[in-house]
Amino acid sequence: MTDKNPDFSPMRMRARGFVSQGRIEDALGLYGDILKVAPEDAATYADRGTTFAMIKKTALALNDLNRAIELGYTDPSAYCTLATIYLEGGAYQKSLDYFDKALKLNPDQPFVYFNRARAYETLGDINASIADLERCLTYDPDDALSAKIKERVAQLRARL
Repeated sequence: MTDKNPDFSPMRMRARGFVSQGRIEDALGLYGDILKVAPEDAATYADRGTTFAMIKKTALALNDLNRAIELGYTDPSAYCTLATIYLEGGAYQKSLDYFDKALKLNPDQPFVYFNRARAYETLGDINASIADLERCLTYDPDDALSAKIKERVAQLRARL
């Protein structure tokens, strides 16, 4: 850490702790404090954007997550959160684009395949949806989730 490039990760970790305790306003305040002194801190924008997404403040989440990416943030979580926002908002093709970007950064994310399967299904690409769900099974999910995925695959196959 230098005066020119201070390390804000301890403050971000504290803010994440606030989020996990349900103290959202405290977390948002801390993120805001960081951005006042470090307006180019991409990781803080990403964390704050994710927090906004959790509380369904979609426009604020999109602004912060896109700003984080503009500033060079490359963690797949930002792309996953953007994809989920678009998926929940009905922008299925856009959600696919962001899920794909997340998977290019890290292909070992079973929950991304699971969520991307929903987008494919909604867009009518049943085969791609099945492929993503089957990919989830290669990560050995617990028995309950595995049964749910297998049931969903069977339902989709019945539609072919």
